[in-house]
Amino acid sequence: MKTKTITWMTGCLVACLVACGGDGSKDFEIPGFPGTSDPDPEQPPVFERYDLSVHTGWAELPAVDNDSEDLYYAAHFCTGLPGGRNYSICYSAENRITFWSSFPLHECYKGDQSRSDGWAYDPELPQSIQPALTNGSYQPQPGYSKGHLLASSDRTVSYAANVQTFYVTNVAPQWQNGFNSGVWKSLEEDCWKNICADTLYVVSGVYGVHATDEVTDKSGRKCTVPSHFYRVLLRSKAGNTGRKVQDLSADELQCVGFWFENRTYPSGKPSANMTSVAEIERKTGMTFFVNVPNAPKEIFDKTAWKFR
Repeated sequence: MKTKTITWMTGCLVACLVACGGDGSKDFEIPGFPGTSDPDPEQPPVFERYDLSVHTGWAELPAVDNDSEDLYYAAHFCTGLPGGRNYSICYSAENRITFWSSFPLHECYKGDQSRSDGWAYDPELPQSIQPALTNGSYQPQPGYSKGHLLASSDRTVSYAANVQTFYVTNVAPQWQNGFNSGVWKSLEEDCWKNICADTLYVVSGVYGVHATDEVTDKSGRKCTVPSHFYRVLLRSKAGNTGRKVQDLSADELQCVGFWFENRTYPSGKPSANMTSVAEIERKTGMTFFVNVPNAPKEIFDKTAWKFR
């Protein structure tokens, strides 16, 4: 029985690694924490900004702005995942929130790990720029919660993979009642109805500044309340081509986006907020799926997706 289990897990990992498109860079090693490999205990660690653009094989990545002094990028790796890849982020030091998290969804990221709730600072970014949210949520309460961009339920394959979703750089202030606990939760759950052997690629993010509401972290420092949340998806139409999405034509791919105001949604149905990826690009000024030039971002077919 143990031999069969190990064989199945190995096969799933290999299949997912092929579907996820590998890394796209040569001789790449999973990085450790920021700083030197052999730090001087009497000197603070030297932080070097991370360049996500080296991962040309990652289909989920949006365009990055390496010239920005405000934005910090990080790729989170975890042993046991395909290529070690868990998810990537774009964090704004000025706003003290993450603008987006991008990640693959595939059956091999699922398991029986429960919610760890191990809130922690992100080891890949300077702690001084991160919100003090390892214990408790945004203030005042009740109101806005720590809204995951990559959900805990999206990484249940292991404790190590799950606990990384509880970095304080994977959240933004999200209205709890009827949004984080409602339509956004439904969206996260329904994404799993749309996974495929070729992998589903996701960017989950925020935009804008709320017109009236403000929050702080536990130390009293302001964190921007976004006016909107969004999610964009990409996958192959067939779902089982066994090829990288970068090698598929536009006719073989499908995209869709979801655009929400940061408020209560009584219906709780994500499909009511479907739109094209190109429309979200126009709203946000971002460019999604830069490593997939044939992604059909201008169109979407509502019937091709399974969302309530």
